[in-house]
Parts: sequence; C-alpha cells; structure tokens
Amino acid sequence: MLDINLLRNQPELVKTALKNRQKEPKLVDQVLDIDGQYRLILAKAEDLKAQQNSLSRQIKGKPGPAQIKLGTALKNQIKDVRPQLDQLKQNLTDLLEQIPNLPSDDTPVGQDDKNNQVIKTVGKIPQFDFQPLDHLALGEKLDILDVQKAAQISGSRFGYFKNQAAVLEMAVMFYALSKLVKKGWTAMIPPAMIKKNSEWKLGYNSNKNLDNAYYSIPEDDLIFISSSEHSVVPYHMDEIIDPSRLPLKYVNFSPCFRRESGTYGKDTRGLFRVHFFNKVEMNVFALPDLKVSDALCQEMLQNEEELMQEFGLPYQVVAACTGDLPQPNRRMFDINSWFPGQNTYRETQSCSNCTDYQARRLNTKTKIDGQNQFVHILNATLVTDRAVLAIIENFQQKDGSIKIPQVLQTLTGFDIIRPSK
Repeated sequence: MLDINLLRNQPELVKTALKNRQKEPKLVDQVLDIDGQYRLILAKAEDLKAQQNSLSRQIKGKPGPAQIKLGTALKNQIKDVRPQLDQLKQNLTDLLEQIPNLPSDDTPVGQDDKNNQVIKTVGKIPQFDFQPLDHLALGEKLDILDVQKAAQISGSRFGYFKNQAAVLEMAVMFYALSKLVKKGWTAMIPPAMIKKNSEWKLGYNSNKNLDNAYYSIPEDDLIFISSSEHSVVPYHMDEIIDPSRLPLKYVNFSPCFRRESGTYGKDTRGLFRVHFFNKVEMNVFALPDLKVSDALCQEMLQNEEELMQEFGLPYQVVAACTGDLPQPNRRMFDINSWFPGQNTYRETQSCSNCTDYQARRLNTKTKIDGQNQFVHILNATLVTDRAVLAIIENFQQKDGSIKIPQVLQTLTGFDIIRPSK
C-alpha cells in the first residue's frame, strides 16, 4: 500500500493519480478524515498513558485514596479508548488498501487496455501463400493439442499438450530459465500454494475478493498461485536485506492457476486464456531508488525481447495506460506477439515496477544510511505457454507441418513437427 505520509503531504497528487486510474478521488479525503480521528484519539491515549506513568512514579509506599481513585479513572479511560483506536486503525487500513500505486509520470493516461500505446514493433509478420490456421486447428490436425478430451475430464479452459507439443513446451520453459541463469539470476521453483495472508500482502486484492479471483482451499488457508511472483515475492517477508546484496534477481518456473472470473465468453477458443498454465517469471528486489528500479525494469523487458527475437517471433512493446495498470504497479510494459491464425498481436508477456507498494505490506526492507527503508519490487513474465502457441502459428508450413526455432532444436531433438501419414 501507499505511504500514508504521501496522502497527508500531497493529497492532490494522489487524487489526480486515482482519477487517472479510474478510481474515486474522494478516497483520499476519506483516508485523511479517518487518519485525523485516529491521530487525535492516539494523542489522547498517549496523554492518558503519560499521566498513568507519572502517577506511578509519584506513589511512594502505599497509595492514598485520591491516588487510587485517579489511577482507576485513568485505567478505565485507557480501556475505553483502545477499542476506538483499533476500529479506526482497521478502517484506515481498509481504505488505504483500496488506493493503488501512483503511476509513473510517463505512463499514458487512459481508461482501459484500448488506450495502451505501442512503443515499437519488432520483426516481420510472416507472409503465407495459404490461409494460416490458429494453434487449435493446427494442434488437432497434428495430434499435439487436445481441448475436447480436457473438456470432458476437467471442463472448459483446459487443454492437453501432447507428443511433440509437450516436448516443445518443456524446451521453451527450460531455454528461458537457463538463459537467465547464465546471466547470473538465481533459479527458483517455488511452492504452488500460499497462505491467504501472504496473498493479501501482495496488494492485488483484498481478502474479501480473493476467492472470486483464485482457486483456494479455505479449510487449509491456502491459495493456488497465479504466478510465481505470489510465492517468490513473499520469500523475503519481514526481512532487512543487506543493501550490498541488492538487487536480488530470481528467475522462477511454476504452474499457474487462475479462475479467470468474469472472462467467460472471452477468448474461449483454443488455449489462450486457460485456468492452468506454465510460466517462467522474473522477480527482482532493488534499492529504493526510482532510477535504479526503472533501469531494472528495462533490463527485464530486454530479457523478454531477446527471448522473442531468439524464437523468431514478431512482437510489439506496449506501454500500459493508467486504467490498465494492476493495483501495485507504478508502470507496466506488455509484449504482444503476432498470431497469424488470429491475424492480430496478442499479449504474451508483461513487465512491471511496483516500487515499495508490495514491500510495505510484506515488511521487506533494506538499510540506507542507517535508516530502514522499504525495497522496490519488480516482476516480469519471461515466457508462458502462449509463446508455444505463437511458435505453432508463426512457423506453420503449407503442408501442415511446423518448423521449430533453431535455438530450441537441441532441446526438442527435432526440427519440425510433421503431419502423420
């Protein structure tokens, strides 16, 4: 969440940010109203406690009737004030968690993803002398994808990667992971489930809404992660990280689970929007300096671009507008890869700087000039199953076969997926 001092000292700045992010600016006034009440009663409680301590120091031996009466009165007043403080603090927290991170100055102002801005376009769109198919049609013809059996067994928004597609999937994931390990990143395979409180501290949803967004096991207080960020970012919860160790760079492989609540009827064909997928993700803990963390955000974006170029996939880099930013994000870039079977660019990766928004709830700090400060936290998708789908569509041939990008051929053991005779 945001530092409340930012709302106290620059309320108009936060109101403008809320308006640009399609949020209600009056949240700032509500926070400041509750904050004022809280600080007033807190001062009263501290004054009563000071009087109580002063009285204790004055008493020598057995207290007199007047001292007993005053002591009892002070004790009762402190007892009465405590529930008020607790309630106001809870009200303050409930309001603060509704306020998203402030967007960067260069984040485009817009209502939703339709207002995102294309920064650059890389690679040539493949030209076919035949009508290209989408990944599902190709996958069914080649017997490498199966959505129908998955629907019978698991329901909608699931699929099987079979035969060469299963091998290609593993090759893509391992290639991406090992690429960053060679650059010095720390590899991680994190837990696929976390406690509800750990999820809350990431700042994407309040506890009230978690079960509508994620799969969970309430009786065990566990939530299935929607990306490795959700179990890797809390890895340093309640720690003070030595600044000499920063930045800490993790590259993680994990299965991901999403209910996709509210998206029914959208992207229903194929395996583009599913309840389960694999992902390699980058997570970084950085010094609390915008120049430092924004530079690391660019480094992560460069890693994503390098991967797309090595796979030979055409793509666009897109700056997400204020209305499309997730709640913890200061800025976000998307990479949209070309899908010829759909004749459009579709999102395959994202890259975000969340500054200290998540670190504040997670209590992850570092020490700068003798003072504890919250670190900056960043996350980025290196690759998901969608890259496999993009490879299938972009490298299809007239005879129905699919060529494999050269960089993956050593890992797959084949250079082409051919139709069975």
